[in-house]
Amino acid sequence: MLIRRISEHLKEQNWFAVWLDVFVVFLGVFIGLQADNWNETRIAKAEAKIYYERLIEDLRAEEITQLAHIAYYQSTKRHGEAALRALQQHDGLLGGEFLIDIYQATQIWNYRIQRATYDKILSGSIADAIPDASVRRQLANYYVGLEGSEIAQQERTPFRDNLRAYLPHAVQNSVRANCGDRYEFDSNHVVWLSLPQNCDLTFEPMAISEAVNALKSYADLEKELTRHLADIETKLVTLEFTLFQTREIVSHLEGISG
Repeated sequence: MLIRRISEHLKEQNWFAVWLDVFVVFLGVFIGLQADNWNETRIAKAEAKIYYERLIEDLRAEEITQLAHIAYYQSTKRHGEAALRALQQHDGLLGGEFLIDIYQATQIWNYRIQRATYDKILSGSIADAIPDASVRRQLANYYVGLEGSEIAQQERTPFRDNLRAYLPHAVQNSVRANCGDRYEFDSNHVVWLSLPQNCDLTFEPMAISEAVNALKSYADLEKELTRHLADIETKLVTLEFTLFQTREIVSHLEGISG
């Protein structure tokens, strides 16, 4: 109908009406395009908000994992330091508590990154999922750093294997059964480990004597335990720094998605 009206105005040489009709056409097209752009922007923001919320959920889970690993290694460190103090004293002081401490110092908990949402974002168009370029850079740097933290957590010293090669199997079984890892599962069936604060375990004097004598054959025991404690310190420093980064990025994502 508008085209017919423009044609009539052209025949009548009513140029003002022609320009007015053309203006109306362009205005309609412009408004339509703006509406499409607004709708696309609205959809993009809604999708970004969903990804931000999923990332926050993943990062909150990562935070809990990091806190649990920190608590775990703080416990192994306490046991290791107690065992080292006992070693540096007279052999007569090496008793059942020492055997518990020296074994618990060898405990490890493998660290694995939780990055399902980020990997899903990377598999598509990350610019569409996360329109803010600064957030994309922050996330990329964070996950690169997290991979470095995971590598640090996988480091192993000879102490664990060597100690368990010398310590009598019966002693190891007793400590493991009574004071070993405690397993818990969260709502997503993720496994959490912890070590008991106290170990109510008593050894027979003969078992203690045999175990202590066996460990005397471990010539580098004190040196390798010292090295192992340094490795635990590295794990803790790395975890604590990563925990700080995790909290920082969660706070930022919550701020921009709210």
